[in-house]
Amino acid sequence: MGPLRALIRKEFVQFFRSKPLIILVIWTIAVEIAICAYSITYDVTHLRLAIQDLDGSPASRELISRFTRTEYFDIVGQPRSPRELDDLLETGGVAVGLVVPPDFSRRLGQRLSASLQLLLDGSNSNSALIALGYATRIVGQYSRELELEQVREAVGNPGPVVTVRNQRRAWYNPALRSVDHEVVSMLTLAVMMIAIILPAAGLAWEKEAGTIEQLLVMPFRPWEIMLAKVIPTFVVTLASLVLALWVPWWFGVPIRGSLVLFFALSALFLFSGLGLGLLLGTIAENLQQALLLSFFTLFPVLVISGVVVPVESMPRPVQLLSLLSPLRHYLEIGLGIFLKGVGIAALWPQALAMTGLGLGILALGLWCFGRQLR
Repeated sequence: MGPLRALIRKEFVQFFRSKPLIILVIWTIAVEIAICAYSITYDVTHLRLAIQDLDGSPASRELISRFTRTEYFDIVGQPRSPRELDDLLETGGVAVGLVVPPDFSRRLGQRLSASLQLLLDGSNSNSALIALGYATRIVGQYSRELELEQVREAVGNPGPVVTVRNQRRAWYNPALRSVDHEVVSMLTLAVMMIAIILPAAGLAWEKEAGTIEQLLVMPFRPWEIMLAKVIPTFVVTLASLVLALWVPWWFGVPIRGSLVLFFALSALFLFSGLGLGLLLGTIAENLQQALLLSFFTLFPVLVISGVVVPVESMPRPVQLLSLLSPLRHYLEIGLGIFLKGVGIAALWPQALAMTGLGLGILALGLWCFGRQLR
């Protein structure tokens, strides 16, 4: 084991002498996850709202106040004409426009249905759909209160009217904070980035510096060289994962499950990243090519794994393709342990799929690397 220990020590020394790789790891763990958690959010609030109140009655003002009392809308304009409202929507000055017709209060007083016009900027369909849901909820609540008031008046106001209340609760993330999902997603993605880039960059640097030829003429077996490339990256990535736990703590993301289980399954996930990194390092001829190939590979894996877009929203063929992505199974494991607090009894299908894919990718990477050593 003496030659193998010397090779492993050489890889550690080479890594800590490479300032760009150290900066890349620190940036990915300490900065990139936090930036993504702060900037990537699915919570749509403070939508710019313009209101054209053509009625000007207490009823219309009460309805408008319902919009202003929430964090979903900010009234930024009160256009006097339809053309002025259209200009605000066209120039992006507002995202939502609400028009109250002049007969709004009169129709309510006659117990007739009254209409409202809601104009949405559909250039961002996600925000438009969410804004439509917010507005529908506010108007629906206002309508139900009017109906209850009419019922009380019809029966002589005997007291409170018995109603059925729909109370919704969300499991695992009661506040429905998107940052909880984003932190776990970026954490799993950062692990994969480090596991791929480090071996790919290390191999490419050996080629560029000409030291790979020196290894080939030394009395080392091919499997010793391969282990020397894999073990240091394995240790550095797991150590980086320990440091990355400051991000969930900073954002208040709960860790309800076992961290020991998470690290054990993360070690299995590293088989995929290390194998893919060795494969890319074998193909690349220099460090620049290795980094470009790494990011070129990471992007499609990121897209189909559910990190940015839910897998359920993808076309059926892409959903089936995502089953071949180890990151998808690792993300489900991370969400299950951090947010749900489940154990291996619930996560064994993902762990089994991730292990099978990881071993297959690692075997392919080692085979290609071994061919290069011969």
